[in-house]
Amino acid sequence: MTFARNLSLLLLVLCSTNALASSPYESLQFGKYKQQITADLKKTCHPQKKMSDEAWGNKILANEDNKLLIRDARIALERNNEKNYWDAISKVECPEM
Repeated sequence: MTFARNLSLLLLVLCSTNALASSPYESLQFGKYKQQITADLKKTCHPQKKMSDEAWGNKILANEDNKLLIRDARIALERNNEKNYWDAISKVECPEM
């Protein structure tokens, strides 16, 4: 009984360690995609006002269609599909400044 219990605990610890180990990488990858999408959107939209990336991004994401297009752009980045990425970026509606 104690052997089975110890084995179960060991497996639980090993599985949770793997989940924790991949978590920082995933957040770094998300940050990388967010930076690239923001930079490319600024190239196409040319914001006139000086505002933070966060505020500018929220202004773009206020449009429901833009949310879907940015999601499509992120998926295209994950799949290294440059054509679909630029197709999605080019369709994003730039906010009024």
